[in-house]
Amino acid sequence: MQNEKIYIFEGLSKEEISYFVMMSETQFFKKGEMIIKQWDSSNDKAYIIESWRVEVRKDWEQIAQIWVWEIFWEIALIINEKRTASVVAMENTEVLVLDKTDFLVLYQKSGNFQHIKDRILERIKNNFYGIKE
Repeated sequence: MQNEKIYIFEGLSKEEISYFVMMSETQFFKKGEMIIKQWDSSNDKAYIIESWRVEVRKDWEQIAQIWVWEIFWEIALIINEKRTASVVAMENTEVLVLDKTDFLVLYQKSGNFQHIKDRILERIKNNFYGIKE
């Protein structure tokens, strides 16, 4: 399962990952469709690309591309911040939508919550999303 390679699943068993994925939903976006709009409120969701790719835009300028089996907007799983960039499907794209409530329950039960929270914050600080310190 490709999901096992995604860093937010570190420290979880295959059964825990499978349960989390089963509790998540898959959404389909058409080429050119906006998945996330810059400055919108967080919807407490993160996304894993299951097929194709998306483009991240800040003030309509491309700042990154994210490919299959990569996660984006995982900061929404731990804090409620406005979206700092837009994300647009560059092809017809399927994403697995991860919910904050399910994420918190799973990680608090596993005992790995603080570790993965620290990893998410570190990744975001060093990435293109921009987090205020």
